[in-house]
Amino acid sequence: MKDAAEDFSFWKGKRVFLTAPTSFLGSWLALSLQHLGAQVFGFSENSLSQPNLFDLTNLGQSISMTYGDLRNEEAFRQVLQFAQADVVIHLGEMGLLKEAERKPLEVFTKSVVGTGVLMELLRETASIRSVVVLSSDKVYARNTNNQPLEEGDRVAAQDILPTAKLCAEFVALSYRQTFFNPEKYNKHKIAMASARIGAAIGGGDFSEGSLIPQAVQSFINKKPFELRNPNSVRPWIHVLDQVAGILKLAEKLYEKGPKLAETYNLGASDYESVGEVIKEFRQAWGAGGSVVSSDESVKGSLSLHGQLSSALAKKDLSWEPRWDLAKSLSVTAEWYRDYYSGYSSPDQLTKSLRHFF
Repeated sequence: MKDAAEDFSFWKGKRVFLTAPTSFLGSWLALSLQHLGAQVFGFSENSLSQPNLFDLTNLGQSISMTYGDLRNEEAFRQVLQFAQADVVIHLGEMGLLKEAERKPLEVFTKSVVGTGVLMELLRETASIRSVVVLSSDKVYARNTNNQPLEEGDRVAAQDILPTAKLCAEFVALSYRQTFFNPEKYNKHKIAMASARIGAAIGGGDFSEGSLIPQAVQSFINKKPFELRNPNSVRPWIHVLDQVAGILKLAEKLYEKGPKLAETYNLGASDYESVGEVIKEFRQAWGAGGSVVSSDESVKGSLSLHGQLSSALAKKDLSWEPRWDLAKSLSVTAEWYRDYYSGYSSPDQLTKSLRHFF
């Protein structure tokens, strides 16, 4: 674990516009920005999961929040004009995997049209200087050489959700090329880049099918957690390390303008098998947790889609994950124990970000 604290004083007093602050990542972004002294404006639909971190921490009351559909141009225009933001962080369509399979057309239209609407509105909004568009680590074409994927590697259509994120990323980058070209920065004053990220772990994730929340449910109910594919190797990163990477990218875009690249990987530095991670998480959880392997367990393989090279982010943004896997699992276990033991206030659910920053 890297102990050196980074300087996030840039955010004090900044006006920041977030799409999808009701999502798991969006909630931690909004909470972190508040903690760092920014004024946060949010626009999205309600969270798909119940319970959810956004409601548990009363973010709907503490940020300037508007509920609506990203495809509604007039509603989007009103909230963006009201915000007079310095920075926009576009998480866009943060739908769940199973929801994407049930409503693929809706996911595509929210991603593509919603991003297109935002790009058009940026052309009308004079205050904005920095724009980060979130994409997925799963946009890359399958890799057979087992090497970490770099930003210039080939991308390709995959499952519905990452393909929708790729389409949204292409919309944003086409506007960057056409209307916000770095060579004409002195005219439009908007610096834009996309960030490719994978799934993160951390307290407040209640997503159906996510590994850690499933294990927690088993531990809480005093039932052994049935583990499938224990040999499958995945990337592991704490959500606050992702938040820090996104904020550093937005900050550097604001300060350096057109000098940055158009896309950055913000990937994990820890790769470990599911079985080993759940073993460590059970130890971090303490008494009451047990794990058994499913009869359906099969030997897994390295998740090539999740193996990102973040060398460019380290060079340009001075970013790399600070919390190692052991620390990430410990903090995550503590969050869920606090929640299920009856937390005293929303402050108890956000102590990890105060420790991180």
